[in-house]
Amino acid sequence: MDLNIIGNEYRLAPDLVITYINGKPQLRLPSLHSRIKVDWKVLSVVSAFGGESKETLSSLKSVLSEGLLYSIINKLIESKVLIPVSEHNKSEITKMIKEWSEWGEPTWFMHLESKNSQYKSADDVGAEFAKSAEPAPLAYKCNCKESKIPLPTPTSLDNNCLSDILTLRRTCRNFSDSPITLSDLSNLLFYTGGILFTNSTRFFGRVIKKSAPSPGGRHSIELYPVVNNCDGLESGIYHYCQKHHALNLISKEKDVKPFLNDALYGQDYFLDASVTVFYTSVIDRLKWKYKGSRIYRIMHYETTHYAQNFLLTGTALNLGVFTTGAINESLIESKLKIDGIHEIPLYVSGAGNKMETSPYSRADITLSEHLPEDVKVSLPESLSSVDEQKILG
Repeated sequence: MDLNIIGNEYRLAPDLVITYINGKPQLRLPSLHSRIKVDWKVLSVVSAFGGESKETLSSLKSVLSEGLLYSIINKLIESKVLIPVSEHNKSEITKMIKEWSEWGEPTWFMHLESKNSQYKSADDVGAEFAKSAEPAPLAYKCNCKESKIPLPTPTSLDNNCLSDILTLRRTCRNFSDSPITLSDLSNLLFYTGGILFTNSTRFFGRVIKKSAPSPGGRHSIELYPVVNNCDGLESGIYHYCQKHHALNLISKEKDVKPFLNDALYGQDYFLDASVTVFYTSVIDRLKWKYKGSRIYRIMHYETTHYAQNFLLTGTALNLGVFTTGAINESLIESKLKIDGIHEIPLYVSGAGNKMETSPYSRADITLSEHLPEDVKVSLPESLSSVDEQKILG
């Protein structure tokens, strides 16, 4: 086939990404989960299809023999790096990349790379682990030898039925200066990330079980409470030791609000919360069992299971609660003294006593016609400022 015809009839796959692993180039097609190691000659041909391919392909004859040029093109077609123009134009991947363009390339790349991942059976995975002598990483961090502040024994949350807790949960942006109790903090942390029991498994050793589910029982999540206003505790940054149901002091802070304001990108309506909890994930706990990229998705699912428990526990305690994903990870890593590689920040939630707000002032509220007759519903708070109205709409 003539080079001019090839240049007119073929296009690069819409999701093609070139990466360099250990300094060596690879062609990545995340939709096919394929990686193709290449050299400069192949990259030259790929680049030719990225512009005016008819002219550039012809110019490659000066550096590549015609036979080699056709051989490379045929291999690129076989591997679907090059696809027919008609297929390119009607491809669902092309449509996705166009529709998702405002989110940036990493978004669609990660989505496609982790989509339709193949799972092995428990027996297959267990057989692999039986051949490995690598011990499981510890399922929790404990710094109690350096600093241990025991928390009160958690109490039963029996003052509300589940339906009330679900419908009363509402994001709070107006907190009073009244401190929460140490018992409140104890309950929040225990029902979010405390250990209920441990048990042995067939292949994966002893695992811990909590109120929140976790992929493979790995429980990669750690909790770091930043205490602003709690009876019996100094203001500061702490780590929650789930093993001992205790706090480890990381740093005393006369005022945690400047850090929180920067860490939450100026969401100042959350700064008066009594406690703000940062959720991190210890990657090695997941890597020990899971090797594919899909675990990056599941790691985030796990975090939100924890956060939902926090929000519902806080609601049951009649506290105002919030959660946000708008966080400055680099600043948080520095303040929590984590490396951002083996342990990374993912999410934030907080709680405190609610401020008595002015009469309800949001416009045009319509309750769902499907609510049970006796259900309690918490409506959004009145807006505290014109700026807040602009933010929330």
